[in-house]
Amino acid sequence: MPAPTVKRSSLYGSLTARFVAFLVDTTLLVFFYTIIFYSAGSNSEHFSSWDKTMHSHGINFSELLLIAKTLFFNPYFPVVYWLYYTLLESSPKQATIGKFTLGLRVTDLRGKRINLWQANLRHLSKLLSLLPVGLGFLLILTTRRSQMFHDYFARTVVVSD
Repeated sequence: MPAPTVKRSSLYGSLTARFVAFLVDTTLLVFFYTIIFYSAGSNSEHFSSWDKTMHSHGINFSELLLIAKTLFFNPYFPVVYWLYYTLLESSPKQATIGKFTLGLRVTDLRGKRINLWQANLRHLSKLLSLLPVGLGFLLILTTRRSQMFHDYFARTVVVSD
């Protein structure tokens, strides 16, 4: 019997797997960031009022909006987000927690671990992927290696283990 063959496209991370990994990572970041940010004291009164509102009256949209604004429109969250992706993708595991959970890892075009410079370039160029209505992310559907714009820019690929 001939040796089994592996479809070339299955070696690369699919759009679905990468999106689920993104959701896992974002959920973890928001969860832990919210706990740390609100327990630090500067906005703990918002957290306690939000918690009371949820328990006594259900979810109050204005309070939820206040939490979202406080969480995402402050100078710390983008820095935490950038450090999370840059440091974990250039680490020996080559993956964020979400990617690792789904058996994905980020490599250079030769399959080697990416360096910190490439990880920074990859993360920062995700902003360019967003600009033309997110078309940089949909590039994955047309490329041979399932690369998005930021992967092309940083000369990286996301592979499936």
